[in-house]
Amino acid sequence: GMVLCWGTTFLLAPSLVAWLDRGRLAGKSPASQTGRITSGLARWVTTWPRVIVLSAAVLTLVAGWQLRHLGSDQLEHNFSRLRRRDTWTSGEGYWGAKMDVLLGRYLTPTVLLADSVPEARAIAARLREASKRPPLSELVASVRSLEDVIPIDQAEKAKEVEAIRRKMTPNLRKHLSPGDADKLDRLIGPGPLPFIVEADVPHVLTTGLRERDGSIGRAVLVFPNPGDHLWKGETISRFVETLRNVALIPARSGGNPARVAGGPPLSADIIQSMRHDGPLASALAFAGVMATVILLFRWGLATPFVLGSLIVGVLWLLAVTMTLGIRINFINFIAFPITFGIGVDYAVNVMARYLRDGGRDIGAAIRGTGGAVALCSITTMLGYSSLLVAQNVGLFLFGLLAVLGEITCLTTAVVVLPAVLLLVRGRSQELPRPTPLEPTQLPRPAEHGEAPPAGHDVISHDPLPPR
Repeated sequence: GMVLCWGTTFLLAPSLVAWLDRGRLAGKSPASQTGRITSGLARWVTTWPRVIVLSAAVLTLVAGWQLRHLGSDQLEHNFSRLRRRDTWTSGEGYWGAKMDVLLGRYLTPTVLLADSVPEARAIAARLREASKRPPLSELVASVRSLEDVIPIDQAEKAKEVEAIRRKMTPNLRKHLSPGDADKLDRLIGPGPLPFIVEADVPHVLTTGLRERDGSIGRAVLVFPNPGDHLWKGETISRFVETLRNVALIPARSGGNPARVAGGPPLSADIIQSMRHDGPLASALAFAGVMATVILLFRWGLATPFVLGSLIVGVLWLLAVTMTLGIRINFINFIAFPITFGIGVDYAVNVMARYLRDGGRDIGAAIRGTGGAVALCSITTMLGYSSLLVAQNVGLFLFGLLAVLGEITCLTTAVVVLPAVLLLVRGRSQELPRPTPLEPTQLPRPAEHGEAPPAGHDVISHDPLPPR
């Protein structure tokens, strides 16, 4: 989307402007509302640069002090906080709790899929043993495999039944009550025991064990206990780690580990991805931004100013995030790489305008570029703000962080960066701007009879009234 918009802006927009203009708009530069606002902002920045820089420095120090506690505990491990706002009043959380009380267990199991029936049988036996002690004793309601619906070793069991029949002699049966004798006859029966096969089992009992190709017997189902424990990251990680350790049983005899699938394994992988991919993606985004800035400004003085503006804006964003108690999750962490890419653009535009004017008048850079930069940021914030009405808390937090990042980076680029440039480069290099002239007017000397400085444009198209 960014590439397509970029292409149409450079290829289509100039052609349309030229076609609509056709010389009729030449020489017209009415003062717009944006121009009046940026003019006031420029006067404020150039009048109070020390106050602005001092305030920004204090805020940056406070932000750095706030970030001393930044660590893995800033990640969101409780996924129940990312659900819909109404989940506990009228949504799935409300009705799910009632289903848990009614059914006593989750209907959706975690599945371990082995390569063969004997491997699945060994895994099921180990899971049943492990579910009697922590951590699975509090998390697992039941373990289901093929042997729970189709008995194993039916031939050996039939032989055992025949042995019982032979031992139940008439003399021994006399010691049984009539009721016990009837129960025994119903259990062992008078003739050969029929073997239970797959076709004898109701389909509803084998649905979770049956694969797409119709085979059955390689899957082991683990039904968790109902509760909020499987919404917590640490509990999910322990639960999944235990299941994956059990799934390694076939590998110890030369086979392949069983595959573990379901909601908890997916959540555990998301948590691991946040810990590994989140910092990596942010670092790569910042490295790309830094390389782009160096490519634009080389190793000149502008590069540290632009990157410093971005870093300060991101520090402020992180500090505000921690102050508001917002934790980083697998959705809103994307706001940080996006802030790197978009936020640096504002400082780049202000600095480029300042350098294009010869580094003489930072106020002109604010007046000429500040309005366009602010408009770009506002339109971006409008797009992100649409997520603030989302019922899903994860999407809401993503929109909120993105908007906060826009505000902090825009502030550092349009206010703090120009103030720092004023103090560093010195007021002596700030020359007065020439009076805007119409194209038909001849240039007149500046105040006190001084000619305009060499290289300074006599005709200005900035939307400002003449002084």
